[in-house]
Amino acid sequence: MINCNNLILGYDKAITPAFNLAINDNQWIGIIGKNGAGKSTFLKTMLGNLAVISGSIKILGQAPGKINQLISYIPQEREINLADRMSGISLILSSAIGWRLGLPWYSHKLRRRVAELIELVGAGDYAHQPFNTLSGGQKKRIYLAQALVNQPRLLLLDEPLADLDPHAKKHFIAALQKIHQHQKLGLLIISHDMHEIACHLDAFIHFSSTGVHFCETIECVKEDSYVGV
Repeated sequence: MINCNNLILGYDKAITPAFNLAINDNQWIGIIGKNGAGKSTFLKTMLGNLAVISGSIKILGQAPGKINQLISYIPQEREINLADRMSGISLILSSAIGWRLGLPWYSHKLRRRVAELIELVGAGDYAHQPFNTLSGGQKKRIYLAQALVNQPRLLLLDEPLADLDPHAKKHFIAALQKIHQHQKLGLLIISHDMHEIACHLDAFIHFSSTGVHFCETIECVKEDSYVGV
């Protein structure tokens, strides 16, 4: 799914040494490292929002930015300007490609899929409420459903547990677990609460001062205090 060859990440200058990675289809990967180590830069580079310093990266055999319709990204901070009465379900529907194109024959199928996603992420009790009235944890579960509506092959999450209380974290992690069970897609997730989701992941990418390393277990990075394990 993702192949990096002698890849160096950065903005005007490099922030990582060259590294190689190979991530298989449908793998769920945790990305770990200190602030500024290149974690979010890696996700933005995959989306084609940043150019590589050198080397190459391919996602599903294509260069970054070529297949963004197959990638969903939920950034750490997200601002959406909505009408006060716009509901969570309306937000999800508005993101669907068929809905935006105005295809009436697609409407019934899409609504059924959206209903299934709302159930999957556990948002059934509030999906019809005005989005602006929802709690932070409820909004993030709506964002999850929104990210899945176009059936992506890859989901990128940047600190999805940040600013959530323990109860909201529990529900968000439960939603991720259900997605893992019922959806075929790859996941890359950045989190400083990796200990809370490590059991649901297949492997880890560690951005450290010595380079970027692929680890099959979180044990290899436990010595770093920011991992929180």
